[in-house]
Amino acid sequence: MLYPDIYSQKKPQQNSTRYRTALYLRLSREDGDKTESDSIANQRTLLEAYAIDHPELCIVDEFVDDGYSGSNFERPAFQNLFRELEQGTINCILVKDLSRFGRNYIEVGRYLERIFPVMRVRLIAVTDNYDSQSAWKTSDSIMVPMRNLLNDAYCRDISVKIKSQLAVKRKRGDFVGSFATYGYRKDPTNHSKLIVDELAAETVQDIFRWKISGMNNQSIADRLNAKKVPSPAARKLQSGAKLSLHFRKSDEPPWSAKAVDRILHNEVYIGKLVQGKTRRLDYRSKKKMNVPMRDWVIVDNTHEAIIPAEQFELVRRILETETRRPNDAETVALFAGFLYCGDCGSRLVRRSASYKGKRYIYYQCSGSKQNKGSCTSHNLRDEKLYNIVRNALQMQIQIVMEEAEFVESIRQAQQEPYRVRRIERQIRQLTAEKAHTQGIKEKLYGDYADEILTREDFLNYNELYSKRIEEYDRKITELEAEQQNLQTAPNAYPFLDVYRKYRKLEDITRSMVVELIEKIEVYEGNRVEITFRFHDEIADLLEELHQKQMEQHEVPA
Repeated sequence: MLYPDIYSQKKPQQNSTRYRTALYLRLSREDGDKTESDSIANQRTLLEAYAIDHPELCIVDEFVDDGYSGSNFERPAFQNLFRELEQGTINCILVKDLSRFGRNYIEVGRYLERIFPVMRVRLIAVTDNYDSQSAWKTSDSIMVPMRNLLNDAYCRDISVKIKSQLAVKRKRGDFVGSFATYGYRKDPTNHSKLIVDELAAETVQDIFRWKISGMNNQSIADRLNAKKVPSPAARKLQSGAKLSLHFRKSDEPPWSAKAVDRILHNEVYIGKLVQGKTRRLDYRSKKKMNVPMRDWVIVDNTHEAIIPAEQFELVRRILETETRRPNDAETVALFAGFLYCGDCGSRLVRRSASYKGKRYIYYQCSGSKQNKGSCTSHNLRDEKLYNIVRNALQMQIQIVMEEAEFVESIRQAQQEPYRVRRIERQIRQLTAEKAHTQGIKEKLYGDYADEILTREDFLNYNELYSKRIEEYDRKITELEAEQQNLQTAPNAYPFLDVYRKYRKLEDITRSMVVELIEKIEVYEGNRVEITFRFHDEIADLLEELHQKQMEQHEVPA
């Protein structure tokens, strides 16, 4: 609200008997008021009435922070007010009480005792009977710090209660975010539950489908922008959300490669809620810190999935294999992330050359340039590599599918799927490796105390082993979840479905490479070795089939 005489005098005289006064009104959710607008209106009415009874106060402007906590001063309206104070256009602040000004007793005290006296700014808190102009003459100078401490304690207590409530909600699978994830909206009858936003969900499905087809993230973003599909930020703005988008120069924030990447990594689309990844340093600060993965709150099947789990896993593998691409490329190279030198283990890099007006693509060992003498710069033409991989895939698919009929015959009879035993072995191995790493980490401090390690080395190693332990925890959690799901899995050999999908192989696609191939090694002399995915599964399956056949032919004694 602007008042009529706001521009009547640009710069006041400090010795004037009239004060150019600004009303400061604040309300936050933590206050528990019944109606926010009424609360703001009530504050305004109270302050205007006070100003009428004190003619020396000339109201020229007001600043409203509606929905902002008083635990810190990072509030937009207060920051605007402070800039006016610095310019000298305002020299008096009128608030309902000191808690409206702020609840951080240290910061409030700094403003009252250091900043405002130097700036010659008067602060009046009406219901607290506080006036900085006369506070030193009264007992208010003693009571103000006590009021600030009480306000701070109230804020701290509210913060603890809110954190406790949020923790309970997360554990039972309630959504606690301010905004629903793109592709969903909050259930009107229960804001803790997510329901599918049909239009946005179609866009999410398109993003995953395009990614599987080989498009890179920026190309996906460009296509969405060309189709004028609202971005997640634009979607929030359309729903009436108030966002601080400092990068936005228009009313329609565009899609970006980063926004696409966030969607492709978000497990919410398979019906899973992963919450509690960050937390505030303390109740006074908006700065957040990352929470270790082992402390995340993960709940499955909390809402309807938009993306099938197997599709999500496929995209995850695609993202892991992506490497740098040419700036003008719209798609990721067919074999990107899979090519290695069989002699030195270095990655193969994609090169191009022109001969007689024709452009050729070839792959070359990068190790020879990075470390001269370690390897030769042998290379392989793209066309030749394509044919080798295509023929190998055809043969592998044929061999596996020839065994599929035998597999189908014993699926229902299989009481203990081979994958369960494989997962158990993996869990035992990872648990042992985690324990070993934990033991090394625990010895670090002793080495630091004995001055074997410097402080810098101690901190670096401690961080390194902590990350390794977190990664072990993540893998073990994933395997345990897979193990649990297998108990009711109707298909004990799902990898056969992957092979069956590509049975009629014509052209190699990016998704085919990601789903069927683990690694491609190129040796000098253009010898190529391909490591296929599911090799352990296939070996276990064949072993199981062999055992079943032996049992069938075994003659009882």
